[in-house]
Amino acid sequence: MTFDEKIKEYKEHIEVLKDIDKLEVYQWLIGLGKKLTDDSLSETKHTEDNRVSRCQFDLFVDKEDNKFKAWSNAMIAAGYAYILVDIFNSMTEEEFMNTTVEDFKKMKLDEMLTMNRQTGFYQMIEMMLNKS
Repeated sequence: MTFDEKIKEYKEHIEVLKDIDKLEVYQWLIGLGKKLTDDSLSETKHTEDNRVSRCQFDLFVDKEDNKFKAWSNAMIAAGYAYILVDIFNSMTEEEFMNTTVEDFKKMKLDEMLTMNRQTGFYQMIEMMLNKS
């Protein structure tokens, strides 16, 4: 699946849930956050260099075995981390090199997040783009 297809897939899911109730989006993110714990970033990688510092909770992201992994102690943050890890790990090298933070706005997940969560969401994207 291409980057654009992944973004579209998540966007459609978000729009369906948003039309039902904003709370449904948060419940969906919490469910995804629980999935993140199945294959999360190892504890030895929970360092300041890997911390999403503008996030109000503990959120870490880095590469292990050439794949992005993340960990958070907050389920909603873990949910959007799961989405970003899924998207980034499916990208080709060319897609990775041509992607910007702005490309993620198409998904419209940011519209469903509080300002603090948006800040963490976008900082995590920036960090992942810089970890080539």
